[in-house]
Amino acid sequence: MGLRRQMIGYVIALSAGCILLGVWAIQQGQDQAYQDVELEEARDDFQHLVAVLDGEIQHREFMLHEWRLWPDLRRHLTRSDPEFIQRNFSPAYLAQVGLDGLLLLDDQGRVALQVWAAVDGESWLASLPAGTRHWLGAPAADSPACGLAGSPDYLVLLCRRRLEEPGMNDGARGVLVMAERLDSRFLRQLQRRVGLPVRVVPATQALPLAGDLVQALSSAELPGAGPWSLRRLDERLLMHWPLPLAGEPLQLVALEVQHGRGIVQRGEREARDRRLVMAALALVLGVALAWLLDRQVISRVVRMRRELAAIREQRQWHAAVTLQGADEINELGAGINHLLSVIDRQVYELEKLSQTDALTGLPNRRCFSQRLSLALRQQHRNGASLCLILIDVDHFKRYNDHYGHAAGDRALQEVARCLQEVARRPSDLPARLGGEEFALLLQDTDAPGALHQAEEFRALLARAGIVHEAQPEGAATAFVTASIGLAMFSTPDSPDTLYQRADAALYRAKAAGRDRIECA
Repeated sequence: MGLRRQMIGYVIALSAGCILLGVWAIQQGQDQAYQDVELEEARDDFQHLVAVLDGEIQHREFMLHEWRLWPDLRRHLTRSDPEFIQRNFSPAYLAQVGLDGLLLLDDQGRVALQVWAAVDGESWLASLPAGTRHWLGAPAADSPACGLAGSPDYLVLLCRRRLEEPGMNDGARGVLVMAERLDSRFLRQLQRRVGLPVRVVPATQALPLAGDLVQALSSAELPGAGPWSLRRLDERLLMHWPLPLAGEPLQLVALEVQHGRGIVQRGEREARDRRLVMAALALVLGVALAWLLDRQVISRVVRMRRELAAIREQRQWHAAVTLQGADEINELGAGINHLLSVIDRQVYELEKLSQTDALTGLPNRRCFSQRLSLALRQQHRNGASLCLILIDVDHFKRYNDHYGHAAGDRALQEVARCLQEVARRPSDLPARLGGEEFALLLQDTDAPGALHQAEEFRALLARAGIVHEAQPEGAATAFVTASIGLAMFSTPDSPDTLYQRADAALYRAKAAGRDRIECA
């Protein structure tokens, strides 16, 4: 996998991971916050329900407090007054004020008056446990004024007060009792007031016992037997509040309230939408960071690698990589360009050394062979004339033996100087082929011009006056001379054939007495 794909993958993965990790961390806190808000709202609703129920009870207690002061009720204990009862406590009136029954008990707990709105009160009253009937007829000063009484079909809220008469010191006689069924009608009214589904069940059947306990409060925080608890059941919050049965404190009923978990569900939906948004943001951010990284780093590194590969393959050490910006990558590119310049200079020097004769400074045989091949290719393209001149210093071995190698080297250097003076044009190539053998390659030069330059070289060498006393007997001069062979390019020539023809002309010049020019 290339650097670009690796870095893009890393950037996208890291940005997505960081954002999603942040979303997860935030979500944990938000989930808890939504749950806390929901629990707080559920508790407020439950407290509102209890307050409404308590208000209903207080309303009954207030009515009971007003009625227990009526003197007519006290007199009814000793002398029955049906017209008074019919006028003030008829079944229709009880139904109008929301009561199901009204009882008047004497000091012995016997029923002196009972009025029922819509129930069979006598049979219901007979079905009450003895403890409940005792509770109704003998209220203590510290006992609760209201309680619940059970029946096979429904529960009844019972409120009781002793009869009192202002200004009398003989004590109260008899007990006034109100009864109201906690049936479906009552619960529907309660639900409308609090906006929550409510039911009353025996405590042993209460569903919260199987739920996940969320919160439990002591009875000091709410009225009732307590403690009340808040439990989570699937998509609901279920609250239950134990209440005592009248006269049977060991038997409890539970007031259950189902509270919807809309806040948490809404929070979960928002969290899901937020995760989608953050995932899209992570993707966009990752792509943007990857693009920026690719633009600022990877593409520049890749371009630098390609340019270096091209320079290496083409061996163009004089070239340079592209510089961009003013950062560490630009500094790296500047360092690479510096190294390339050093390599170019060293390669140039090495190539110069490999193609230059160390003694004379002229191109050597290798350079000469390359230039000869190149000149022939150019001649085949443009048809220009081409001439090769081979030069051999006469009797140079004798010179070396007589004067020594140091003097011989100085003599060769002087011959090279004369040859360089003749090669005036940039296309003219003087070269030392080895030992005392030299060459001159002339492009765009015809035969007369080549012959003229060869004669000029002989004249310059003669004027140099290099003394050669070791010449054989009969030599025409006592100075260093040279034999020259000249060959003009012809169509079938190759580098080898052209060289062979010039070399043949050189040998004819040497055979003819040296210090002369022969043409092929």
